[in-house]
Amino acid sequence: MIDMATSTAIFFYTNCAVAQIIPDNTLPINSLREPDANNIIINITGGTPVNGNLFHSFEHFSVLRDQTAYFNNPHNIQNIITRVTGNSISNIQGTIKANHTANLFLINPNGIIFGPNASLQIGGSFLASTASSVNFADGTKFSATEPQTTSLLRVSIPIGLQFSTSAASITNQSQAINNEYSVGLQVKPGKTLALVGGDITLKGGRLTAESGRIELGSVASNNLVRLKATEQGWALGYDGVKNFQNIQLIPRTTSNGADIRSVVDTSSSDMGGSIQVRGKIVRLRGSDIRSFTFGNTNGQNITITTEKLIVQDGSQVQNSTFGGGNAGNLTVYASESVELLGSVKIIGIQNIVPSLLEALTTGQGNGGDITINTSKLSILDGARLTVSATLRIEEPQSILAQGNAGNIQIKAWESVEIAGLSTEGGQSSRLSASTLNNTSAGIVNINTGKLIVRDGGLINVDVFNISEDTSNLATPGQINVTAGSILLDNQGEINARSTSGRGGNITLNVRDVLLLRRGSQISANAGTEGTGGDGGNITINAPNGFVVAVPSENSDITANAFFGSGGRITINASSIFGFVPRTRADLERELNTTNPEELRPSRLQTSDITAFSLQNPFLSGTVELNTPDVDPSKGIVELPANLIDAAQQIIAGCNPDGKLARGSLVATGRGGIAPSPREPLMSNDALAADWITLKPERGHRVDGVEKKVVIDEQSHTSVRNPAEIVKAQGWVIDANGNVVLVAQPPTVTRYNPVLASASCLEKSSQ
Repeated sequence: MIDMATSTAIFFYTNCAVAQIIPDNTLPINSLREPDANNIIINITGGTPVNGNLFHSFEHFSVLRDQTAYFNNPHNIQNIITRVTGNSISNIQGTIKANHTANLFLINPNGIIFGPNASLQIGGSFLASTASSVNFADGTKFSATEPQTTSLLRVSIPIGLQFSTSAASITNQSQAINNEYSVGLQVKPGKTLALVGGDITLKGGRLTAESGRIELGSVASNNLVRLKATEQGWALGYDGVKNFQNIQLIPRTTSNGADIRSVVDTSSSDMGGSIQVRGKIVRLRGSDIRSFTFGNTNGQNITITTEKLIVQDGSQVQNSTFGGGNAGNLTVYASESVELLGSVKIIGIQNIVPSLLEALTTGQGNGGDITINTSKLSILDGARLTVSATLRIEEPQSILAQGNAGNIQIKAWESVEIAGLSTEGGQSSRLSASTLNNTSAGIVNINTGKLIVRDGGLINVDVFNISEDTSNLATPGQINVTAGSILLDNQGEINARSTSGRGGNITLNVRDVLLLRRGSQISANAGTEGTGGDGGNITINAPNGFVVAVPSENSDITANAFFGSGGRITINASSIFGFVPRTRADLERELNTTNPEELRPSRLQTSDITAFSLQNPFLSGTVELNTPDVDPSKGIVELPANLIDAAQQIIAGCNPDGKLARGSLVATGRGGIAPSPREPLMSNDALAADWITLKPERGHRVDGVEKKVVIDEQSHTSVRNPAEIVKAQGWVIDANGNVVLVAQPPTVTRYNPVLASASCLEKSSQ
């Protein structure tokens, strides 16, 4: 027996189910819905065909779970364009299906939701949008907000999505299973899957387009997004969009507490596809965007354009190759900032997954490049930005990738900051280009106003040869930085090391100051015990700036080799402070050892500059420090020929009783000073006096001091200028007991109180 409440609920559910797809009767040939006996498959027929396009119009369009909305179109239809003219959101919990290779457009300006079980079964591309209309090349519009103005007589190719006074959101939670593999919303290989609306959220949702194209576009109201037909379906253009909204990829928590990651994926056994993401703020939290190629065809690009990109909680953006094709490139345009934050520990496998931007090769193809254009780049708390050539983890014995690592190009006009360790495992935040095989490590180019590497942060282009073939060693990487200032603090590090083969090269161009603090390093070391390889080259150019370290904080600049020759360190700066250039012999003496394993500058508490061979004392590198302050020719003056012998001007005064006389130094000035530090200062008013001009007393001058030659610093030529005043470098006492300032520090015989005392006693006894 069924009570009234239960029967009412059943009645409501039945009517709700039947009323999910309702045509609106606004077309010349209206859409028709024909459900099967169980209301499981909703056949959609009718519609108005024009020049290869088939138009459908509905007052409501939603699909229940386990239900299929089946667009039963003829084979000659290229585009199925569907609009929703009512005021309800399209809630897609089941499947949308179409025949043959037709592309399917779903336009609902009220918003669209794809639930956890939503899926696609179409042969062409799929585009879901909350635009108000689809625009065509002949000037006509298929409008969801003004359906009464529809004119379909001249319709041709779709060229744009027009947003009017609103831009509603799109949410995707789909994790639909295909062949025991979660694909979510999926199109056929080589096709386009696009979500274009206001705010776009993937909450545990997945988008899959093998070898195809995924487009995520989040725009504000009153904007036009261009459509262009391509071999992969559709490409979207945003050059006419003035304002954008937000895109989020976040996990969805299930009933058992597990998190389901959101994924945007164009990976393929043939070739990876392209991914374009465009929004005001793009945030990834525990989610992935990736394009992998496993075949011999080159992968395609991932492009993210936004004001702010935030990648956190173990989210990863990856463009990689595992086969013979080259990986695509990863490019980010973020007018405000790019933030890579932290890592996450994966429960069950105990792995630490960093928040990551990566271009990788483990195959024969080359890895892709990463390009970042922004105002501020932050890589914090164990996050990473990396290009690399590495081994395939699941097939370690096949060991080695044959492709080269890609390059990194960073332009951040305000700052780049790489700082901190992960909370789990203590992994360094890093920006790196490296190789684990005999190919080439990448090149890192950074152009920024301010570079900060601190708290264990790292920039590196390491080479780790794990192959036994030493006849074909990897090509080392390069780091090139141009910055207003560079700070390395608390074990911050820039290195171009190699475990076997030559170390890499580091070039730092600094406008103002390069400062190393608290155990930080710049290193181009090479080799380990038993392996060859010369140290790399380090060049620091700060012609108008300073290179500074705190002497006792053990911050080092090194280009050492274990078995090969030391590298070359060249520093051009206005001044260098705090560093001590050291040879291998210096370290042997300071550390009291000749053991190569122990001849490490890091074992000294001083801040050192070294370029030598740890194993071979005859294979030292070079350290060249070029600073104007230590130019021996600067400030040379010609001294008078009849200099006073300063040694003869020092006398020991005696009292008549033979005791040493106590000397005194009295300083007076306008207003006077207190005669003793223990006495109070006297008022300046009481002692104020005007300056007076003294007559020159030639007897108090050293003969010839007026005759001098100074060096003109502009032309480096000598100029005779009798009136020029030379800065005093010392003083002497002339024959009359007067203090005379001189241009050259005199050689002074130290005062010996024992001898002076003896002299006084002799005079007293006489």
